[in-house]
Amino acid sequence: MTVMSGMDRREFLMGTAASAIVLWSNKSCSEVAEPAGAPEASPTDDTRLMLLRYAILAPNPHNAQSWQVELTGENGMRLLVDRSRLLPFSDPPARQVHIGQGTFLELLEMAARQHGYRSDMVYFPDGEYSNAVVEDRPVAAVTFALDAKASPDPLFAEISRRVSIKRPFEDDRTISESDRKALQASVHPDGIFRMTQSREQTQELARLCREAMEVEVSSRARDRETAAWFRFSDWELAEKRDGFGLAQNGVTGARKWLAEHVQLSREQAADPGSSFARGAITMAWEQAASASAFAALVGTANTRLEQVLMGRAYARIHLTATRLGLAMQPMSQLLEEYPEMSGLQQRMKSVLGIGSGQTVQMLFRLGYARPTAHSPRRDVRSLIRQQVRS
Repeated sequence: MTVMSGMDRREFLMGTAASAIVLWSNKSCSEVAEPAGAPEASPTDDTRLMLLRYAILAPNPHNAQSWQVELTGENGMRLLVDRSRLLPFSDPPARQVHIGQGTFLELLEMAARQHGYRSDMVYFPDGEYSNAVVEDRPVAAVTFALDAKASPDPLFAEISRRVSIKRPFEDDRTISESDRKALQASVHPDGIFRMTQSREQTQELARLCREAMEVEVSSRARDRETAAWFRFSDWELAEKRDGFGLAQNGVTGARKWLAEHVQLSREQAADPGSSFARGAITMAWEQAASASAFAALVGTANTRLEQVLMGRAYARIHLTATRLGLAMQPMSQLLEEYPEMSGLQQRMKSVLGIGSGQTVQMLFRLGYARPTAHSPRRDVRSLIRQQVRS
């Protein structure tokens, strides 16, 4: 963490809160809910609710949980984007939100297989919409059927353990070649996964992550949006059951108490000139500079469908990393799509050797670290907007 020597008491306390909060440190994917895993449904519950208890643990931007579900007939559902939970300033085209739809679908299918069901999935059954809009049309329609041939996915066991670890990593450890191959093998289609452990490249990417955070926090609108999803106390986190708090950033004990009780407010967090913004920049550097490796998922079409499929791939690679004992955190500021970030994105592509016609859908750091607290999730019934009978 940042050393605060030479400061007076007020500056020390504010600096502690600022470096601890890291309001802007994890835009793309948040953590799982309950360390013990999703609770089983009661005998009177709809089986689909039980499956949703796993799907809702999917990583998603800001832990906004931008999912809506329509139950159809006796054995189907349709997944839609909850347009009241978009991130218009940090994710203006909702690309990251659609990646979050894909992570949800991947965990949903895993849960179905684990419980003996086949899930027949149709993407955008009412038509795919463009990147310029988020329409009230389903991202996917899923029908479940009992299937004696349904085989459990080995990654299912990692759903309740997976967490996006935001604390600095142990930067003196190298990821083995066998682990790299396991990560690559977990991702489909083949060829979308890129990873580098080159010290020169990882340090350049770390510098770009720091510069991207500087751009991110320079806008009051973006800062206000992120602050709206930050939970300033355990009470608020428990009440809202979404967003993220200090514990999710690895802050506990006295540091957490100071940050929550000393000069901590949304108004200050939304100020680009505040110590909170400076602390976010410092933490972004500490996080990125400690990475053993950086990896990316790269696509060529950047359609809504590609974004969803990239989300499914990201969920699998994160679960694989968890199984291998690797820490993982998305570094998404560099991927945000507004004009101020375009120059940094071109530099990132140059470092990774990615062509101008390709899209980096996910960028994340890998390494080793102790886990942090899991983020909360809402009751799955809050996702269901209506029952549709066929």
